[in-house]
Amino acid sequence: MHRELVYRLSMVLALVGSAAESSLGQTASTSPVKAKTAAEAYQNVQVLKDIPADQLVPAMQFITYSLGVECSYCHVEGALEKDEKKPKQTARKMMQMMAGINRDNFESKQMVTCNSCHRGSPRPISIPMIADAPLIPVSESARGDEASVANAPPAEQIIEKYVDALGGAAALAKISTRQVKGTINVSGRNLPIEILTKVGAKQLTVIHLPNGDSLTAYDGTSGWTAAPNRPVRDIPSVEVASAQPEVDLRLPLDMKQLFSEIKPLAPETIGNRQTYVVAGMNSGELAAKFYFDKDTGYLLRILRYTKSPLGRNPTQIDYADYRSQDGLKIPFQLTIARPNSRLIVQIEDAKFNVPVDDAKFTRPASEPTPDRHSP
Repeated sequence: MHRELVYRLSMVLALVGSAAESSLGQTASTSPVKAKTAAEAYQNVQVLKDIPADQLVPAMQFITYSLGVECSYCHVEGALEKDEKKPKQTARKMMQMMAGINRDNFESKQMVTCNSCHRGSPRPISIPMIADAPLIPVSESARGDEASVANAPPAEQIIEKYVDALGGAAALAKISTRQVKGTINVSGRNLPIEILTKVGAKQLTVIHLPNGDSLTAYDGTSGWTAAPNRPVRDIPSVEVASAQPEVDLRLPLDMKQLFSEIKPLAPETIGNRQTYVVAGMNSGELAAKFYFDKDTGYLLRILRYTKSPLGRNPTQIDYADYRSQDGLKIPFQLTIARPNSRLIVQIEDAKFNVPVDDAKFTRPASEPTPDRHSP
């Protein structure tokens, strides 16, 4: 059971800005390899060999999400460079085919991906699915969205209401750190969790496992993870960039700094709540969507995207159970979902402005110890 929990956490942990660690990292050096290509940093890479090394893991994550499998479906455990499994050979052909389709038909844009055909199944889905509701013609749907966006408030107004709902800009500006303790439900089991966040996009998450601690940290520019009996791993830079909205302690005040453009999208419904939706854009591409309750102004959901050479990996965080804490309203329940996982964090205690040493977020040179990194 202990080994299963460590494996599950290392594969699917998506906790408030943490990154899922692929077991592909077992073949890489523990030192940063940002300047290297995938072929230079990993063994026997044949198709994606020219991409930056730290983009290989996000690419492999995209495959696991799209096919609904885990690394062992294609790779030999403990010897990931080997070519003994047929699915690995097939995957290489499929990536080449997909690249060719996009190159020859879509000017090399990511229009066709693994998910276009697989939709969560190892075998491509060739027969159209019967929808539960009548399909809406694309032209009608598009006109409706345009009309809805035109009637939505400006993004700045939506965010301003969110700031007021939390307690006001002045109260938010006084926050320097936040420490929370609670439980996280992993594979049906509740485990103790601590999250320490500091202004400057710094965050440390500690999950207390029966045989040691699982750690995920961001220091403002980079990130790392560690689990019992596993070496420290760097978080891919694309994941670090994607996670910034989650680790930003003053998110509504920093939205314009995080994105080159923010704009309203068509309103959507989450459960029985009507929401206004704000898009965060970078370099003309959608980086994240924010869903705000029309009535209360609270942030109900963040849907963010991590770029990879094969497609975009989604992470969804739902916020609920807002309570008053030291003059501010914060969510005491978070549900973090990715295509292959769903984790629920229930906060039991929260404190603001506790003294925090920046060393807590620093990547350790050797294996981390509970005393050094416990919030």
